[in-house]
Amino acid sequence: MEDCREKSIKKIIVLLVFLQLLLFTIEQCFFIFFKRTDYFDSMVTMFGMIVITILFIIFTKKKNISLSILPNKFGMSYILITIIATILLIATPSNFTGGIQPITLLVYGSIVTPVFEELIFRGYIWNKLNTIFLKEWKTYIVCTLLFALWHIGYISSIAFRVENGLAKVMIWKVITGLCFGIILGAVRLKAKNTYSTILLNGVLNIFGR
Repeated sequence: MEDCREKSIKKIIVLLVFLQLLLFTIEQCFFIFFKRTDYFDSMVTMFGMIVITILFIIFTKKKNISLSILPNKFGMSYILITIIATILLIATPSNFTGGIQPITLLVYGSIVTPVFEELIFRGYIWNKLNTIFLKEWKTYIVCTLLFALWHIGYISSIAFRVENGLAKVMIWKVITGLCFGIILGAVRLKAKNTYSTILLNGVLNIFGR
């Protein structure tokens, strides 16, 4: 049983490395032909995330793998939470100053990235871990740790923006990812769906990561 768990976790880690490498490859293909700027870097990353998310959904559907996206009952509480999250997104000050760039960056950070990350972690990986752990709190811990380490994969974009102290920035990136993972995992543990964590991830990203 222990060997089975180790193999499953190793496969998950390999998948995460593959996804980060795929995202990196998509980005670099653009940078061969176009000048890399902070804004363009974010837009290319957003494009890569959208492509990978679509492919990921197609793959899981073909394999009949559940991502536990929607709650069993979409009641009034979910409607209210959705409305609040939407209002926060629309009311963000950057939407009213600086033209189209702040809006597209907000879409990238608060819509595309949350969907991308949550379907992978609190969707696929969470359900995968639930098949090898009898206690869901163990799934919560492992998923949270993997989510924290996942942020190391964003080093290319971070290194482009940071001139000095990259190691320190990356450490804080992992710590932030860990804190986010603890909160998002707790919600996933309670709500049993990724829709709620997508909304929360988006709201958290509005205020910066």
